Amino acid sequence: MATKIASTSASPRIKHKRAGANIFSILPFVLFLIAYFLAPRFTQEKTLTALIYIGINVILALGLNLLMGYAGQISLGHAAFFGLGAYISAILTVQPIGAEVVPGFSAGLGVIAGIAVLMSLTKVSGWKLATGIAALFILSWICRLAHLGQISSIVIFTTGMAIFAFILRLGWWKSALAGIVATAGGTVCARFLMGVQTNGGTSPWIGMFVGVLITGLIAYLIGAQVLRLKGHYLAMATLGFGFIVEIMFEKWVAVTGGSSDGICGIPSIMFVDGLPRPLRKLFEIASAGHLGPKEQYYYLVWAFAFLALLLAANIVRSRVGRAFRAVHGSEVAAESLGVNTERYKIQVFVLSAALASIAGSLYAHNFGVGYINPNEFNFMVSIQLVVMVVIGGMASVWGALFGATAIQFLKNWILTLDKTNIQFHGHDLALKGLSPIIFGSILVLVMILLPQGLVRGLTDIIGAAIRGARRTTKRSVE
Repeated sequence: MATKIASTSASPRIKHKRAGANIFSILPFVLFLIAYFLAPRFTQEKTLTALIYIGINVILALGLNLLMGYAGQISLGHAAFFGLGAYISAILTVQPIGAEVVPGFSAGLGVIAGIAVLMSLTKVSGWKLATGIAALFILSWICRLAHLGQISSIVIFTTGMAIFAFILRLGWWKSALAGIVATAGGTVCARFLMGVQTNGGTSPWIGMFVGVLITGLIAYLIGAQVLRLKGHYLAMATLGFGFIVEIMFEKWVAVTGGSSDGICGIPSIMFVDGLPRPLRKLFEIASAGHLGPKEQYYYLVWAFAFLALLLAANIVRSRVGRAFRAVHGSEVAAESLGVNTERYKIQVFVLSAALASIAGSLYAHNFGVGYINPNEFNFMVSIQLVVMVVIGGMASVWGALFGATAIQFLKNWILTLDKTNIQFHGHDLALKGLSPIIFGSILVLVMILLPQGLVRGLTDIIGAAIRGARRTTKRSVE
């Protein structure tokens, strides 16, 4: 009985502590929401533009933080997924893609879907997968040289997919399933692209959705192979993938416009205009009646950023988040405890790529810009993303917000620095091109001085100072 009384008397205290902890964890999100609604009322246009880019960077940094900070998987080619989301969304809305590209592109996408099905059904990897993909690229080239139509291309690719599956000795039903998926994927893609050709482009929302699907599919195919590597081998593999995608953006001029032209005339998304009247009124009150296109786009970007923050915060506190941390700590130990490390690594890689794709679509449809170029998704962008994560703090959700903000203001300062000349012994010295040196120096300094990141580092320093002050006060009282 005594034990029962003790436990029942202790339970209100435990509940009170839990309630306090819940309030403390919700408070940052409440403050975030207040700042989100009121920011356009108190900011100038230049600051609002910076806030839009910060919101896009937050989505990117959160995805990369889940991959690097929590799961411990290094990626130096994350700008590739950012660029894929931007280009796919832009291409579908602006429609610069030629009709002659549609058959091969749609058939190839169907085959990618077929390979993804094969990989989920069985262990297809290494030289087998490389040989199959190389053969499919050769088929694509033959189809283009022969000027084959949509149906002929899809039939050839489907046959190739089925033969590829059968050679791997996957059995009749798996080979047939791979062929069916390739046919269905290619046909749906071809019909969709032909509709885009006819209608002169599709909605940016559909472009964003298709971008996430294709980017996630590519991330699954790439991640299933490269995530078998560890350490600097993994870093080099992701770096190579980033360079391949960057070269594709530059050289595939018929689709991407190349480095010189890029893609112009990309439409923006009017977010608030599509909402019900009561919600529109709320945004109008928050922005003091100044609800122009730029303010609407700000609300859209930060709505996605807020959802990404909620998603990341929930993941890291869930069973999946604990599995990510176990993989980061020791894959051998995690596997001995029954954690499927391969599955969780692929999951976080695909999730990170999907968030990067959403950020890319938002970047492409930014109000007042309407233009993208391959230089905006190069290796330097991947390095900036890594610096964001490191500055904010690895394995820190709110650190991603801090890192994205710091890097955006740093980039603005570097742009000003690029236009500056200094006098040295009667000669003008241009300070242009210093961004790699600056970002590299920041990365090295933070890793040496504050490896846990600025947010946790400053929190630890302040906490230590407070504890020291309390000890001093206690001693003086005694």
